[in-house]
Amino acid sequence: MTNGRKWQIADPPPPGFHLNLGSLASGVRGPLPYRLLWNRGVRTDEDAANYFSSGLDDLLDPLILPDMAVAVNRISDAIKGGELIGVFGDFDVDGLTGTAIILRIIAKLGGKAVPFIPNRETDGHGLSRQSVDSFRSAGVSLVITVDTGSTAVDEIAYSSQLGIDVVVTDHHMIETERPTAVAIVNPHTGSNELSDYSGAGVAFKLAQALSEANGRGVPAELLPLAALGTIADIVPLVGENRTLVREGLKLLGQTELPGVRALLDISRAPGASGRPTAELISFYMAPRLNAPGRMGDAEPSLQLLVTDDESEARALANRLDSDNNKRRLLSEKAWEKATSQFEIGSDDPIVAVNCDGYPLGVLGPLAGRLNEVTGKPAVVYQVVDGVVRASCRSNEVLDLHAALSTHLDEFSRFGGHARAAGFAIKEEDLPGLLEDLRHRAAWGSLGGPAIPALQADAEVDLEDLTVSTWNFVASMEPFGEANSEPILVARRTLPVDVHTVGAGGKHLKISFDSNGQRLDSIGFGLGDRPLGSGAVDIMFQLRSEIWRGRIRHQLGLRDIQPSLS
Repeated sequence: MTNGRKWQIADPPPPGFHLNLGSLASGVRGPLPYRLLWNRGVRTDEDAANYFSSGLDDLLDPLILPDMAVAVNRISDAIKGGELIGVFGDFDVDGLTGTAIILRIIAKLGGKAVPFIPNRETDGHGLSRQSVDSFRSAGVSLVITVDTGSTAVDEIAYSSQLGIDVVVTDHHMIETERPTAVAIVNPHTGSNELSDYSGAGVAFKLAQALSEANGRGVPAELLPLAALGTIADIVPLVGENRTLVREGLKLLGQTELPGVRALLDISRAPGASGRPTAELISFYMAPRLNAPGRMGDAEPSLQLLVTDDESEARALANRLDSDNNKRRLLSEKAWEKATSQFEIGSDDPIVAVNCDGYPLGVLGPLAGRLNEVTGKPAVVYQVVDGVVRASCRSNEVLDLHAALSTHLDEFSRFGGHARAAGFAIKEEDLPGLLEDLRHRAAWGSLGGPAIPALQADAEVDLEDLTVSTWNFVASMEPFGEANSEPILVARRTLPVDVHTVGAGGKHLKISFDSNGQRLDSIGFGLGDRPLGSGAVDIMFQLRSEIWRGRIRHQLGLRDIQPSLS
């Protein structure tokens, strides 16, 4: 087991459950396709049709979003009147791609716009008076925020005093009174039940509304940007989010945006090809796009997304790749520091570590890694001049947003959602906050144990896995939050070849015999697992890749342990 964590297999659908999947499930042995879909909320033939075939024609009318019509009118007036529009975005992938979407649609419609992306270290998150002053000095009369702004009450009031209108586009919960913006396009402020869009998703819906208001169709060329932001921000890939990502991934492989193309090319392994996947974005493209901002200044990343010059795009992509390599080295050093501060088997229901001396941008990914390894909520912080700045990541037991919201009066900065959040607090208030989180995480609002079990969809026999099984799982893409990649369990499998790879034997490569065929697998971070000398139980995902024109199928191990009997 992974650090003492149990395996839990989802309950099967009721007897007789069946879906009309046509040829999609042809060649797949057993009821596995129906079980995988049942686990993802696909319960009817209509659900299945929407799951597998929704496309651009199924996009919702953007005007159903709160204040969208008001926003479109104000921005259209600014474009027609030749006003200079300021676009204020966040420095993560979601904010950067959303900002690029707005900049590109304004330019496409003949408008003029200037961006402002804050510096993580010196400016922090969110609209500030300094950024408003900067826009005023440039002659801006309208500001559009992207992935932020819903709680910028004072800053938007200040903008109004200077005669600058503000249109907010955001997807975060409003913790404060409503700002006095011209429009607040945020799905969480309305009464309709809308998709839980990312910031880039909201920006795309604004771009769609602007394009349609000007007699143009859906700005499909911007969908790869929306997909990048949606996947990177880990919002649920259901409903329209799933459509945005699916269509965005289709277009990503043939995008004519030079920067996105350069980023795709440098993120792929040499010789790899095929349609881009959510995994490619999550683990290869998004980290590179995030790297400059995590090191300090996100400007090169935004420039990559808005440039129309291929030479500049290649140079910027190389810059991002270099920054990402530096970030990885820093992250490994930070990991070594973090792991010296806790024990894997500790009874502490949370992991809280100090990370002084590293860029702020390292804190979030480090918290995510700690959460993944331990299964516990993780808080990574640093102390500067008596102020603690922290990033947190959680499991499904502890709702970070709900827990931290009880300390709002102690924070000088706070934001996030159930699984990820950040805050700033006085150093003397940190121990009390952490103790409260420990209490809440020990049982959590769900009344369950602090460390959730590793979840799997079904138990299978390796010999029942056919090429059609891999193809069916591929047809279920894109995977992400609320539409997770299927995880399977196989018991008493016999290894025929075992060895470790990577620095220090960090990763495990193991092959199995499957009905006379060799089936390869890779387990990242599993190189130190005690396997014994007999059969093993494995938890895995089905991986496919096109390498030098040939499709390779293998197992992606999530966990491995000696069989009990």
